[in-house]
Amino acid sequence: MGTPLGVPLHPTQLYEAGAELVILAVLLATERKGRPFAGRTFWLYMLLYAVSRFFIEFFRGDERGAVGVFSTSQFISVLLAPLAIVMLVYLARVVAPEPKRARRAA
Repeated sequence: MGTPLGVPLHPTQLYEAGAELVILAVLLATERKGRPFAGRTFWLYMLLYAVSRFFIEFFRGDERGAVGVFSTSQFISVLLAPLAIVMLVYLARVVAPEPKRARRAA
């Protein structure tokens, strides 16, 4: 058991780390843009993570269960991405914008 010898493998852990770095950059870039509302950053992260995880799973070489033609993680991503989109739309329309934070003088 362990890493198979002589079999080329994708460094999916590095792909995941790179995807998380890109997600962080996107979240930081969008944090102060647009109309802020409670839950926006969380649900945007859920959406971006689900998309990245879905594609990274294609490169994994291990069998960790399956739900139909998808791995378990891909199946969860297929459920999570639309939920995140629905929540982003719902919260943008229903929830009042967060009040602007007052800066304290130093």
